[in-house]
Amino acid sequence: MSPFFDLVAALARCVHANLAPDWQSAVEIDIAIDDDQALAQLSALLGWEPPITVRGRPKSNAFPMFVFMPDTGWAIAEQWQDDDTIRVITVGGVVECTWSPDLLLAYLSFPKTPGEHNPRSARSVFVRAIAGRRRMIVEATVATVMINLLALVTSVYSMQVYDRVIPRSSFSTLWVLSFGMLVAQLFDFLIRNTRANMVDREASEIDAEVSEYFFARMQAVRLDARSGGVGTMAAQLRGLEQIRSVLASASLFVLADLPFAVLFLVVLWMIGGPVVIVPLITFPLSIGMALGFSRLIRSDTAKAQVSGNRKNGLLVESLASAETIKANLGGWHMLAAWNTLVERVHHHDDHVRRWSTLAGSTFNFLQQLAYMGIIIVGAFAISHHQLSMGGLIACTIIGGRINGPLVASLPNLVVQWGYAKSSLKALDSLLSLPRDRAVGQSTLRLPEVQSGIRLQGVRFEYAGARSGIDVPGLFIGRGEKVGIVGNIGSGKSTLLKTLAGLYAAQQGQVSIDGLNMAQVAENDLRQRIAYLPQDYHLLSGSLRDNLTLGVANSSDEALMTAVGATGLEGLIRQHPMGLDLPITEGGQGLSGGQRALVGLTRALLFDPAFLFLDEATANLDPETEANVLRKLFAQYARSAIVMVTHKSQLLRLFDRLIVMMDGRIVLDGKTEDVLERLRPKPQDSSPQAKQFTYQADA
Repeated sequence: MSPFFDLVAALARCVHANLAPDWQSAVEIDIAIDDDQALAQLSALLGWEPPITVRGRPKSNAFPMFVFMPDTGWAIAEQWQDDDTIRVITVGGVVECTWSPDLLLAYLSFPKTPGEHNPRSARSVFVRAIAGRRRMIVEATVATVMINLLALVTSVYSMQVYDRVIPRSSFSTLWVLSFGMLVAQLFDFLIRNTRANMVDREASEIDAEVSEYFFARMQAVRLDARSGGVGTMAAQLRGLEQIRSVLASASLFVLADLPFAVLFLVVLWMIGGPVVIVPLITFPLSIGMALGFSRLIRSDTAKAQVSGNRKNGLLVESLASAETIKANLGGWHMLAAWNTLVERVHHHDDHVRRWSTLAGSTFNFLQQLAYMGIIIVGAFAISHHQLSMGGLIACTIIGGRINGPLVASLPNLVVQWGYAKSSLKALDSLLSLPRDRAVGQSTLRLPEVQSGIRLQGVRFEYAGARSGIDVPGLFIGRGEKVGIVGNIGSGKSTLLKTLAGLYAAQQGQVSIDGLNMAQVAENDLRQRIAYLPQDYHLLSGSLRDNLTLGVANSSDEALMTAVGATGLEGLIRQHPMGLDLPITEGGQGLSGGQRALVGLTRALLFDPAFLFLDEATANLDPETEANVLRKLFAQYARSAIVMVTHKSQLLRLFDRLIVMMDGRIVLDGKTEDVLERLRPKPQDSSPQAKQFTYQADA
């Protein structure tokens, strides 16, 4: 990383801004630290907001910021030293700078991390996104006003033609009126299309912004708090499409026109007098019935949404577990479950369609009834010389404007809104899940780890009364090589994930070098602590992409060093594409052992202070596994390596053994001492001896 990039990363840490590990990879040119346009150039290349130049003398609470000094280039202005001197951090150390009005000081707006704010509900996320586009709202409002005012032109045109042109055969007036009508319709056409394109464009941007937030929020959910399956959780996010369909729907334009119904009623009263009584009755009746139908539909849309989420979860589960299903003749079982869920979805969807059809027929009936009512009342008004024939035609046009588009769109809008509300509830359940870091929490930067990780009074239990761990005290020092053994379900994996900071202790404290792990910045924590599960999941891309995932500026030298330590070099040399070997979803095409080596290699690229292996090498053959671990222990002697294993032949590779039973540590000490205690003795009936006698032959 260049000195200028180091400086930008340092200021980001000072202001608690989280940058992506490979944030500087998009900059393909070298930016000189002594170039006064370097900040502007960097912002343009990365798509950030342009830097803000500070005018005048900055206040104390304005620091830190960037400062440009001709002799050293860009640096970080940390704080006032005295009345005229600023303490400055340069790439060469701390210096002092005399302030003057000509001194170039600037802020750099770092991109905000998605999902950082903490909304009360999913609805407020959309409200926030829409409220941030005030200009679009103002322009759409102006366009709506113009469209509705132009709508009155049609009724006025018809009234003038029937009342003045036809009785007098004034065709010159007809041409003038028709030309004005044509101009009005052209304006209406242009404004409607402009409004539609503008709203669709903004709806896409809102969808992108909201989708980014919920995706980031989903990733921030604590691993131990995730409820349901992967497919169900994915279906919850898919509910965003239902909400987007409402945002981009033409029905929104009808709702925007709703307030102008009052204006049309006033105009109708001015033209037709008593004719206004008809829409005054049918319009509120239509709105009331729409609210009633929405209540009737809401329950079925919610149930259909839940069943649809489960169906999606079953689909994902069946695809991910295809081998297990085929090998155990589970296809019929999965098909039965699929058909059951499909029937449930269709059952609730049938109810929704039935109510939707009834609503459509009802609103169409009301629309025709309103038209008949206007004609009937208008006929009596004409007979009493209260209304002209042209006025009646104008009244039917205005009445159709009140009861037509809105009433015709209500059935579809009611159904869409029913599904959208169900989707909002599903997203609310996602927002209710606890996250790894509280919003707005001030985190600490972790320097080089000197001591180790300590558990004090830690208790953790899974939801649903599943067993967890209870550890009064445990310390893992840097450089230790620790093995964890125990029977199935004894809490080994849970202990490892708690040590790695992936699970949050419900009681007690997990600290690293004396700092509460919950207060350490996530980026620093993941660079110093590496965790590998037994079944390492690869992502679509190339082998290099998977190896360097989340690793900043990994050099080929560091990559080959890690490859040599894990033995992955054989795969790279054998394949003609080498590091560009394509990887499909989940790592299909690679063996379980090869996937494990990829994960292990990636973890070593961080040169972690702690490496936690949850039977990560279980898919390797015994000889390869032993060779990899010996290389690993020798090459990364300064790193603490903690490994869960069930293989007795590996135990003597460790300096220390921890034995777990029922979520508790029952033995902890040097390997020889623990193995000695586990070795069965005559008439030894202790639980440890009974459950771990296989260890004695190590």
